[in-house]
Amino acid sequence: MNKKIGIIIYARSSSERFPNKIFKNILNLRMIEIVIKRVKKISLKKKDYEIIVNTSIDKSDEKIVNFCKKNNIKFYRGSLSNVFRRTHDCLKTHKYEIFARVNCDRPFVDFEMISKMLNLIKKDRKIDIISNCNGTYPKGLACEIARSKIFFENIGKIYTKNNKEHIFNFFYKNSKRFKILDISDPLYKKNNNLNLSVDYKKDLKKVLKIFKFFKNNYLISTKKVLTNIEKIKLG
Repeated sequence: MNKKIGIIIYARSSSERFPNKIFKNILNLRMIEIVIKRVKKISLKKKDYEIIVNTSIDKSDEKIVNFCKKNNIKFYRGSLSNVFRRTHDCLKTHKYEIFARVNCDRPFVDFEMISKMLNLIKKDRKIDIISNCNGTYPKGLACEIARSKIFFENIGKIYTKNNKEHIFNFFYKNSKRFKILDISDPLYKKNNNLNLSVDYKKDLKKVLKIFKFFKNNYLISTKKVLTNIEKIKLG
């Protein structure tokens, strides 16, 4: 394989609840940097995949583009509101056969889980989507892996605002037409009420507490975080 897998990190600056949150500092690193560094821990051969930041053509996202250029990170720009189209065009342009969706407001992105899911979809060509979004996972750890062909084949069926914004909704709503493999994890299920995403400014304090518990190791495995979360006084 010649980099047929894209690890797509979705990033935008125009969050209504917490604008520019992906550039907020955690451990002297911006959140987007932590997410990228964690994703680089995915256990696949480097020649098989590449990391790409997926952002919009809106002026508000110029800062993201400048960051990527400065740090030699591949990026793709498309529609701000039609994320499905932006994903479709990114997949077409870079000829990815498989991709993983990663959101940039998730500083505990589970690189071990993503590695497991990618290896599963590589082994079974009949699988269209592998997802852990089955209602038994902590917020901030959701991930989907998909074959690009289902985006190519269904781009003309994406009409609603909801389906344009939430790129897997169409497939879940029409699940009988696709082979979707749900992944569950006991640790995820045990901690499914936990929120590990950054939605508001106050969430940064929680993230910092967790990393400090692990001696500022921003590459700590998500499994270790969940195993020890009860020992951390999150308040």
